[in-house]
Amino acid sequence: MSVTERDAELVYAITHRGTVPEPPEWWRGAVFYEVYTHSFNDTSGNGCGDIRGVTEKLPYIRDLGVDGLWLTPFYPSPQNDNGYDVSDFQGVHPPLGKVEHVQALIDSAHALDLKIMFDFIAGHTSDQHPWFAESAASRDNDKADWYVWADPAPDGGPPNNWISSFGGRAWRWVPQRAQYCYRPFLDSQPALNLRNQQVMAEVLDNMRFWLDMGLDGFRLDAIQCLSHDSDLRSNPPARATENPSVGGGPNNPFKQQIHLFDRDVPEAIPILHELRRVANEYDPPRVLIGELADVDSSRLAPKYTVDNDRLHAVYDFDLINRADTLRDWTSMLNLRSRYLMPGSSLNVFTNHDSPRAVSNLMPKACKAGRAAEAAKVLLFLQATLMGGAILFQGEELGLQQPHIPFDEIQDPWAKALWPDFEGRDGVRCPLPWTRDAPNCGFSTADDPWLKVPDAHRDMAVDVQENDPDSVLHFTRKLLRWRRTLPMFRTASERILADTPSKVIAFEREKAGDSLICAVNFDMTPAQVTLPRSSLQPQFSSGDITLQQDRLALGPLALIALA
Repeated sequence: MSVTERDAELVYAITHRGTVPEPPEWWRGAVFYEVYTHSFNDTSGNGCGDIRGVTEKLPYIRDLGVDGLWLTPFYPSPQNDNGYDVSDFQGVHPPLGKVEHVQALIDSAHALDLKIMFDFIAGHTSDQHPWFAESAASRDNDKADWYVWADPAPDGGPPNNWISSFGGRAWRWVPQRAQYCYRPFLDSQPALNLRNQQVMAEVLDNMRFWLDMGLDGFRLDAIQCLSHDSDLRSNPPARATENPSVGGGPNNPFKQQIHLFDRDVPEAIPILHELRRVANEYDPPRVLIGELADVDSSRLAPKYTVDNDRLHAVYDFDLINRADTLRDWTSMLNLRSRYLMPGSSLNVFTNHDSPRAVSNLMPKACKAGRAAEAAKVLLFLQATLMGGAILFQGEELGLQQPHIPFDEIQDPWAKALWPDFEGRDGVRCPLPWTRDAPNCGFSTADDPWLKVPDAHRDMAVDVQENDPDSVLHFTRKLLRWRRTLPMFRTASERILADTPSKVIAFEREKAGDSLICAVNFDMTPAQVTLPRSSLQPQFSSGDITLQQDRLALGPLALIALA
């Protein structure tokens, strides 16, 4: 693969975006709620959330006003990476439940008019998977080519310089084969060789196992890692500013390379075609939403969703990881407006791999004691920008990022890069349901897998239910209002220029209907000149004054006008 080939693929994607079909598919511009299974609701008392716990809380999810939910991995796993290291794709990790509980969850979600997607990890397994045990045993067994193996370099070292996302070499020596095995994440997560048609067939059958149960689709993990350079060429070095979308702290060695040959390669496109083919076997077709990480996602997203033979939509970390200045955000939003097809991307301000949005994106407001107002600003922006949205559990409560002491850390990424990187446990803390209950109602266990932070007690669901000005009530009101305006799903977007430095304003437009949205990120008032007068408020929060085409936004105020 060459740089020219990569760019040619991108140009093809941008110039073949097509048009949004009418009426739009249910998933286009939809709002999903991400359930982090381990931390949502424990009904067994073992200290870990479970499948029945999700089923029990489905009415709560429905009442938020979302279109569906995405459930993080529950498959059998040694749990080195909380289920993203799968040892059996057709089962349930025993502490989380049984397959019949999964069927009950799917049926219950549909009874409440909720769509449901599961996480699916197509690119790697756990090293405890039976496939890997056989593949690692020798070079001449039936699964010898099911993973990515390579001979050592002439000096005995790894075949190239690739680095794991979690830091350290991405290659592990396996004495039985006298070869290295590629591990793009943890040492215990070997990469599958999806170019092997036997492997691909098994992966597709694993998808069908769940789709046959009525599942509406999959969130596909780390789609930038579905393949790699066929010649295993080393990556070139990167300048300090070339990897703004890479997490893991400023000193993560992964940032020191341009990931030209181990991420986002043309060889992945035929794999996407195969995945989509399975989704299209069902009536109606099932949905595939891909996670793009470790790469400049907003620029690359079009090629993953172009035509009707790749993914339906993608989401990425660009807005999360470019939180330094509002100017960076405005630049990124302009890029998205120009290149992404409406409804083919999902706005994500946090997920289980990144800090809580309000702490990460609006730290000054949090320090000033205005976190709830700041959370409302972010929720409004997430719900009104072009595309759909994925709301991570707890964002509807405006939860802030807690500090987790090192002796309580579970995250292997944090352990590898501590103290430069505090890891992902803070965002993964259990959801607080009831302020005065043990573990805030998450679990009856004496020692749950993670503690509910004391700071989250006063933000528990039962507290916010009784406060009409709470972030929870705001979320419900916002998403109900969004549902009344179908244009949000597929309308185009234009970022308004000449706004104050701390204001983001944009216009959504479709078939003659127009809506202008503006948010003030600052804690001082701001003035905005609207593109026309006679606009009327449709949804707002905070101090707002409107006179002709002059809009005065109070601190952390937000408004939509039509």
